[in-house]
Amino acid sequence: MEQLDKVLKILKGRHNELRRHFDPEGTDCYRIFNRDFGNLPLLIDRYGSWVHLTLLENQEGMDLNEDEVKKIADALYCPLRKLVVKRRQILSDHEQYGTLAEEQDTQIVRENDLNFEVNLRDRIDTGLFLDHRPTREMVRAESFGRSVLNLFCYTGSFSLYAASGGASRITSVDLSATALEQAKRNFRLNDFLPGAFEFIQGDVFSFLKEAADKGEKWDLIILDPPTFSNSRKMDRTLKIQKDYVELIISCFRVLKGDGTLYFSNNQSDFRFNKKEFPSGIKINEITPQTTGEDFKGRPAHRCWELTGLLQGKTGNEAGRSTGRSRNRRPFRGGDSRSRR
Repeated sequence: MEQLDKVLKILKGRHNELRRHFDPEGTDCYRIFNRDFGNLPLLIDRYGSWVHLTLLENQEGMDLNEDEVKKIADALYCPLRKLVVKRRQILSDHEQYGTLAEEQDTQIVRENDLNFEVNLRDRIDTGLFLDHRPTREMVRAESFGRSVLNLFCYTGSFSLYAASGGASRITSVDLSATALEQAKRNFRLNDFLPGAFEFIQGDVFSFLKEAADKGEKWDLIILDPPTFSNSRKMDRTLKIQKDYVELIISCFRVLKGDGTLYFSNNQSDFRFNKKEFPSGIKINEITPQTTGEDFKGRPAHRCWELTGLLQGKTGNEAGRSTGRSRNRRPFRGGDSRSRR
């Protein structure tokens, strides 16, 4: 790779800088390289004693040979056997990442004094999205004695933070049984009994409609959906730019009057139009507050805090039905889903 020498210098300096921000006793996973040089499509993350390297675009000349990989490992004081290299290819609108391997080789990492299981090889995503570390800390600080709903919960990191913060009720919803099983393992890793909390395998659109019909309400809702999903378990295809208004309005139907909704997504060209929402909803973008030291200058997501009441007219049919009702399915095995 051209410019590798300059990248290696950045990695050494970045590694020393981040060590001042993260105490490995409390947090040993963070981003080291975030397209920091020349918009180079390369991400490098540390997960404990491991390094996870992702080449972002399928561009000619972006492959790393064995010698280059070894130089990166040496710059980060990482044994070569503990450096994992992946390629994140550009997908069409109807494609999603599948399973890369079946090694089931998991590691335990620390984030803000909590333990998380990550799988660095089997899927494009590891099971813990590092960019939302500050957002999770916000959720923990606001959870004491409150009911929390985590939608598209993936492996339950927001839910675990809510449990750590003393939430009175936590409901975690995701289509993937595999992800929910990992969420339960994360709870056990931190001495929380999963049986004391709700883990629901199901379509979020249907879940929200049924919950609203039953009059269920939560104090705090986390809505961090994938950019795209066409799972066969859903009655529809999810495209976040098209569906975000409907999802947010549906969340407000199950949000208590003094509650808070955190909505985020990682679509690079996402457009949020406040005019699509009723005047009773207060919208505040908080991306800077949810961007950690390791993502400054190039945030990996955008995040909004929404409060208020569902009053007034919505734009673009925002108040339409969220879809055909479906009974909640009991938790059982299934395939996994990637957020990104």
